[in-house]
Amino acid sequence: MYYGKITNRMNTPPTITESQPPRLFPTLVSGFNTVANNIWLIAIPVVLDGALWLGPKLRLDQLILPQLSLLSKSLLQAQGADFQSTLDSMQKMWVQFFTHFNLATLIRTFPIGVPTFLSRETVVDSPITNTLQYQVPSLGNAFLILLALVIIGFFLGSLYFNSLAQATAKSKEKVNFEKLLFQFGQSIAMALILLVVVMILAFPAMMLLSAILFINVQLADFALLLGIFAVLWLVMPLVFSPHGIFVINQKAFPSMMLSMRMIRYFLPGTGMFVITAAVISEGLNMVWSIPDATSWLLTISIFGHAFIVTALLAASFIYYREGLRWMQETIQHMSTPMSKPV
Repeated sequence: MYYGKITNRMNTPPTITESQPPRLFPTLVSGFNTVANNIWLIAIPVVLDGALWLGPKLRLDQLILPQLSLLSKSLLQAQGADFQSTLDSMQKMWVQFFTHFNLATLIRTFPIGVPTFLSRETVVDSPITNTLQYQVPSLGNAFLILLALVIIGFFLGSLYFNSLAQATAKSKEKVNFEKLLFQFGQSIAMALILLVVVMILAFPAMMLLSAILFINVQLADFALLLGIFAVLWLVMPLVFSPHGIFVINQKAFPSMMLSMRMIRYFLPGTGMFVITAAVISEGLNMVWSIPDATSWLLTISIFGHAFIVTALLAASFIYYREGLRWMQETIQHMSTPMSKPV
C-alpha cells in the first residue's frame, strides 16, 4: 500500500527529483478529455438531476410550518412585543425556504456523492404541470425517507466515484461489486468521522462566538471571518480524502491522513488547483441557472453542469494519481543513499 511506504519519511521536506509534481492546466485538460472520451460518466448526475426536476417532490411545508408558527408564538410570549419584527422576518424566511424545499434533494451526500445541479437550486416547478407533490405526513416518515435517501445517495456516489477512478486509471478493470461495497462502507465511515469532528469543533466555536458577540458586534464579525479562514485551512488538506478510497482502496481514516500529509508536505500548490476548479464550476453555475425551471431549456443546464463537474472531478483523480506517483518517487529518491564524494 502507498500509505505504509509514505509514513516513514513524511516529515522530511521533499528533495528534487527528475519527475515533476502534477501541473494545473494539463491536468484540467486531461480531465475534460477523459470525460469527452467516456461521455457515459455523466449518466448518473444527469439521471439524478432529471429525477429531481421531473419526478415527485417530497414536501415538508405542511408538516413543519405549523410547528414553526407555534414556536414563534411561544417566543413572542416569552420575549414581548419588541420581538415581533424579528419573528416576522424569521417566519417569512422559513415560509420561503420550505415552500421551495424538496426533501429528495438530500440524496446529494457529502463528501462522497453525485454532484447534482438541482440539489442547490431548490426547484419545485417543472414543465410537467401535474408533477406529483407528496406531503410527508409525520416526522417519523420524514426521518425514514431521509435515511433511505442518504443510503441511496452514498451508494450512487460510490458508484460514480468508482467510475471516475476506473476511467482515469491506466489499466482498466471490470467493476468489482465486492470492492464497490467496501468503498460504499468507507464513504459512510468518512462522512461519520467528519460529522463527529464538526460536532466536536462546532460547540466550543459557537460558545466562543456568542461570548464575543455579547462583548462587541464588530469583534464578532472579525472572529467569524477568522473562523472561516481556519475552517478552510483545516479542510483544504482533506480535499483528496475520498480519492484514497477509490484509487488505492484505503479505509476512510488512513485515506484522510494520507491526503493531509500529501498536500502539506508534497503538494502545497493543491490550493490553486482547488480554487481554479471552484471558480470554473461556480462561474458556469450562474450560466446554468439562467433557464427557468418550467422551461425545457433547463435540460441544457443539467447536461452542461454534469459534464463540467464530472470533468473537474476526473481532473482531481488525475491530479491525485500524479501526485501519488511523484510523492512515491520523491520518497524513494530520499531513501537512496547518496554516493560518497570522489
